[in-house]
Amino acid sequence: MVISLNTQKEPEKITSTKELAEYIRKSVMEDNELSDEEKAGKEAGILNKLKFGKKLTPEELRYLQKVNPIMYAQAMRVQAMAKAVEEQVKHARSKEEANQIVSNAMSSISKENSAREYMVAAIDRVSSEMHKSPGYNRLPNTDADVQKAKGKKSDISFKEPEDDEGDGDSFDLNSWSPLQELMDEMPKFDAGA
Repeated sequence: MVISLNTQKEPEKITSTKELAEYIRKSVMEDNELSDEEKAGKEAGILNKLKFGKKLTPEELRYLQKVNPIMYAQAMRVQAMAKAVEEQVKHARSKEEANQIVSNAMSSISKENSAREYMVAAIDRVSSEMHKSPGYNRLPNTDADVQKAKGKKSDISFKEPEDDEGDGDSFDLNSWSPLQELMDEMPKFDAGA
């Protein structure tokens, strides 16, 4: 068995359960071997990332989970909220709607929330990434523009040119589906009651 984590060390080859137990013991002890200054520095770096709304790596989350479970819970809430806002923004139909999603997310954060600073920073990051994305630039400005675009698109439809031969076999591409084609090709049985 080869064990490889997201570290810069070479993967270790483990051949027995005894070696696996020793590997786990060593990896747990590594965190305990950090000096108080190293622990404080690592935790400060993680807090700094949270203050700027950046995503934490799985390694940083594991470290927080072991060392500071309360901060870990806050970090998980922050990342979950940022991801939810990101997903909602991806489905926005206009710039106005996308900006409204960000605004609603910001206003939904309670002033008494202990992770408020981190949540605001994460939503700011999502908003900044959204405004820089090419997808955002392609969106219509307002919901009214979306309705206008829908009205124009409904007038334009794909139609095949009419056959001049009039062979009677008309194929409508708009109503075609592979499932319907299969059903049309299947044998039909009449069962008398």
